[in-house]
Formats: sequence, structure tokens, C-alpha cells
Amino acid sequence: MNEETKAQKKTIEVNNVLKGICPVCNEIFDFPIKGNKVFCSGNCASKNWGIVHKDRRRECGRKWGQKPENKLKKQAYTRRTKLKQRYGLTEDDVELMLHRQNYSCFGCLKRIDLETARIDHDHETNKVRGLLCDNCNWVLGHVYDNPETMRRLMAYLDRDKNKLFIYLTGALKNELRIPEIGNVLREQGWDVMDEWITPGEHADENWQRYEKIRGRTYKQALHGRAATNIFLFDKSYLDMADVIVLIMPCGKSGFMEAGYAKGRNKKVIMFLDGKDPERYDVMPNFANKVCKNIEDLIEELKKIRI
Repeated sequence: MNEETKAQKKTIEVNNVLKGICPVCNEIFDFPIKGNKVFCSGNCASKNWGIVHKDRRRECGRKWGQKPENKLKKQAYTRRTKLKQRYGLTEDDVELMLHRQNYSCFGCLKRIDLETARIDHDHETNKVRGLLCDNCNWVLGHVYDNPETMRRLMAYLDRDKNKLFIYLTGALKNELRIPEIGNVLREQGWDVMDEWITPGEHADENWQRYEKIRGRTYKQALHGRAATNIFLFDKSYLDMADVIVLIMPCGKSGFMEAGYAKGRNKKVIMFLDGKDPERYDVMPNFANKVCKNIEDLIEELKKIRI
């Protein structure tokens, strides 16, 4: 080794004993009985060589990295370091997760392994949720883990952009009349969403009974899986609709949906279904139009251009 590559020996006296100070990490170490040791370890000696010979170190590193076997080593090292530092996981932990998932992505069910699996985690808590393929992890990250966006995209794929999209809203107790009106509108060539009616007249009562058996409060029940899925299902099609038809008579849920749609600057038509309401109210003036019979409703819908 040339003199210029050698670091200057630093010493210190501790309790009348001469000790060395590593010029790289400043660690105090015992001098060997024989030899002329300058660094506390071979690792620090290598670091010093790299500092003194930056260009040679860079060239050696480049040549080392070009070898296929070393590329794999580097990738494996990077993966292990990332798993440990970012998620607190080892490769064995990931293998157990893969086994539990049957070596498939939780999103598209595509086969994944230790190299292709991506760690999905909550960006707020950093808690690991599972393993996804690269594409599914990318999608989930770019919709900011928002289930509303994901459900809305499902409704978007289901929508026929060449047809007027009508959302019928009303009451579950009107379970026969609503699809009958939907059929009349479908005969006109329009796309009609009325499938929220399928659970039937007693859907709300059944849901309430279940939640009480669970021992959950109304507030807790609103955030349950069933309530959340049903709400996002209905809301996604409300967001896609060109026009909302509020079929009377209806309860507060129908009026809330019509109000939400109006707030989203969508056309809202109130359909009286052949008779005036028993109790008059002035607030239906928020609707774009009030129609008393099916002929008037069809006429109004024909005026809407998409």
C-alpha cells in the first residue's frame, strides 16, 4: 500500500495505556502486540480505501454489479434491507404470508412469489395488510385506498355511455311498482338502475334485527360491512346517473338520495305515479320537474340530451 493511501495513526493514552483512535469511525481500540494497526477493523480499512480511491472504487463496483450473479445478490440484499427497515419483516415472514394467500395476489389472484410480491400497507399507520402483485398495488395506491373511488369505477365500467342513464329512487315498500316503471323506461331504450330494490320490502327491518343481535348501536351498524357495501353500491350508480327519478310515495332515504343528486348538479325528476301526495310540501320545487303520470315522465326524459 502506498504512503498516500495510508491513514495517519491517531493515538490516545487511557490509564497509562496507549490506545488507537480509528480515523474512520473514531472508535477507540487496543493496539495489537505486533504489527502497525491503524484502523479498528477491516471494514473501516475498506471504507478508508474507498474514500482515498473514489474512482477505482466506482469502477470496481460497476464491474462487480455487471455480473448476473451479483445482480441477483444485490436485488436480494436490497429486498431484505427494505423489508426490515420499512416494514419490520424478514423473508421468512413474507413466505408465511404467501403460503396463507396460496401464493396469489389478493386483488387479481395472479400468482406471486418472494420476488414479485409487493407489500401492501396502510400509509397512515404503516401496518402491513397483505401481498399484492405490482399492478394491483399500483392501482390501490393511486386511488389512495379509497373504497368509494373503487366502487365508482365498477359502476363506470358497467355504464353504457351511449344511453341515457336513469337512477330510480324511492321506497323499498314499493318493490313491485318500481321495476314495472323501470321496464317501461327500458322499453324506450334507456339504461335504468333500479336493482337496489331486490332485497325487498323488509330489507331494512332484517338489517336492523341482525345489528341488534350483534349488539351494535345504530352508529356502529352504519359502518358495518353490509351497510357500507350497500351504501357504496347505491352511491356509485347515483354518481354515474344522468338523471334521478324520485318515485312517490317514498321515505326519507329517497329524498336524501334526490337531494344528494341535486347537490351534484344532476337533473332530478319527481314522479307522483298518477296521484297527488296526501300531504303537500313546497320543497319538491328543488326538483327540475314534477311529473304526475308515466307519459309526462317519458316526455321529460326525451328532452334530456347526453
